[in-house]
Amino acid sequence: MEINIHRVMKGIEKLSEFNSTPEKGCTRYSYSKEDLLAREYLINQMKEAGFEVSVDNIGNIKGLLKGTEEKLPIVISGSHIDTVKHGGNYDGILGVVAAIEIGRVIKENNLKHRRGYQVVIFTEEEGSNFSVNLLGSKAIAGKIEFEDIKDLKDSMGIYMVDMIEKLGVNPRKVSECRMPKEEIHSMIELHIEQGRVLDEENISVGIVKGINALNWYEVKIEGQANHAGATPMKYRKDALVEASRLIANIPDIVEKLGDESNVATVGVIECKPNLPNVIPKEVKFTIDLRGIEPDTNKRILEEIKNELKKIENGGVKTSIKELTKAKETKSNEEILKIIEEKALKREISYKLMYSGSNHDTSIISEICDVAMIFVPSVNGSSHSPEEYTKKIDIQNGCQLLLDTIEELIK
Repeated sequence: MEINIHRVMKGIEKLSEFNSTPEKGCTRYSYSKEDLLAREYLINQMKEAGFEVSVDNIGNIKGLLKGTEEKLPIVISGSHIDTVKHGGNYDGILGVVAAIEIGRVIKENNLKHRRGYQVVIFTEEEGSNFSVNLLGSKAIAGKIEFEDIKDLKDSMGIYMVDMIEKLGVNPRKVSECRMPKEEIHSMIELHIEQGRVLDEENISVGIVKGINALNWYEVKIEGQANHAGATPMKYRKDALVEASRLIANIPDIVEKLGDESNVATVGVIECKPNLPNVIPKEVKFTIDLRGIEPDTNKRILEEIKNELKKIENGGVKTSIKELTKAKETKSNEEILKIIEEKALKREISYKLMYSGSNHDTSIISEICDVAMIFVPSVNGSSHSPEEYTKKIDIQNGCQLLLDTIEELIK
């Protein structure tokens, strides 16, 4: 069976029209006017393709093609259609359009399949509208109750639950969104890489071995404020100088102790009193640490703590606290093997790799086996108007997704 790349490209182009910031990237927040129009279009597309379509109580759209053995757990594919502000036309959207196209091909070829195949369009993945990301997948995994969403508002002060009700569903029964583990066999998500590895290495497809754990920490360095002109260098307790020693050393720590999946970023720095003529008395900065292996992540964190102890020799006080964490996701080995075999058969160039970004797949992994397929992001651009993936890579990614799902549902 072959995918129809023209339909896929047309679907991506059509969804880009539902946009509140034309010519400034694509902005489509969950439950917005643009989102409602996109939903209407996609639901019509799914019905025309032969899916049984439903919307759950958080707003996830589901389309099912029943298998010949309805008691068997189903195979899922899909992604999200919400965007960041001034985002691109491919993040999430590609995975949705591809999943629907696979259903069309299955129906057109009258493929007999034992397992059901379901497209899921997850709501509020980005968190742009209500600052709660992966909301739709969390609801499906049974991690959301009404209490978690009842007070959420957008930037205009409009309650999320009021916006969800416009979809004709009941957010007060959000717990009913949960899909039991025994009903789902696996989920495969096609997504743009959102990094530059595949593009730089001229590889068409990434086969994702896992999604990195995410850990955010806040480090605080407390020194002593004093006059910038009257305090000799040897008498200073400069919080910013001491903080910079650690910040500059973090890349070396990751390089020395980490594996290929590990990355660390200092993204926020606050300095007090932040004046040109006063020695900094306090610095806070964040560390975003990611990696697939818990033991490796732990070693890196311990080395950072050791460096903090050394910094205290300069007369400052230090502390570190955890802000947030998300556990690692490892793809199912059997599914990875299928994807790899299909890529070899199609002679599609591929790379086994990890995802540094989080996805709905990471949440769904708590209730079934998962895997992901990446396609290149040109120049590594994502979450921006420059986001772009070449047509040939989209075709290869979609075809590989189809071949894999055909194998899983047969």
